[in-house]
Amino acid sequence: IPFNKEAGAQDWDCPEAFDMEKLVNTIRAMRGRIGQRSNMQGHNEDSIDKQCHYASQWANPPEDVDSVVSSDELEAMRQLILESLEISTVDEIPFSVILLDGILLFHDRIDGCAYPGAECDAGLFVFAQRHTLKQRREARTGYTTKEGIWEDPPEYFDSIVWPNFVKYHSKIIRKHPNVVGDTSGSQPDCKQKRQNDGIVVCSSDNSVQETLHACVKAIVEAQRYRK
Repeated sequence: IPFNKEAGAQDWDCPEAFDMEKLVNTIRAMRGRIGQRSNMQGHNEDSIDKQCHYASQWANPPEDVDSVVSSDELEAMRQLILESLEISTVDEIPFSVILLDGILLFHDRIDGCAYPGAECDAGLFVFAQRHTLKQRREARTGYTTKEGIWEDPPEYFDSIVWPNFVKYHSKIIRKHPNVVGDTSGSQPDCKQKRQNDGIVVCSSDNSVQETLHACVKAIVEAQRYRK
């Protein structure tokens, strides 16, 4: 893990702290496995699905997760997908979806460091305000790593986490200054906007329904671009 001399602590929030090359290879392997699955006959769907499922250790949905988005809203999303793809049933959807969640997926490109964003057909960059991120980070008690449990030292967010977020997402921030709370150059009437590289930027202040709509729309539009 890189050592930040200025902060006097290990730096777990930079691209070099992650095995980006392994992540890229894993994404490519998953694409291959899904392609093989679509060509397999007489296989056990349950066993294949379990093999292809990777769950985050932080996945801890709220108890009312099934009621956050109503059945009517889900049906509206389903109709949007069918109409956008010009098909009649979900069985006709011509692609599978791999959902990849994590920090630094769309970091500024660095020489010698693999870039997982290049493997994504669509990207959704959901940001939160600085005070919200700090509150969330400091509420965590620790992280499980190969080396054991890591706990942020005092002032870690201010000295490493936030500066790194700004440093390694400068390309996105230049186009969307409201990501760091600067509204002088942003468009207040635009809740989400697609970048040239296929990344949709939206705020976590939006409702769950709005974020879901942005995600679905990004996936559908990515499929259109691939045709």
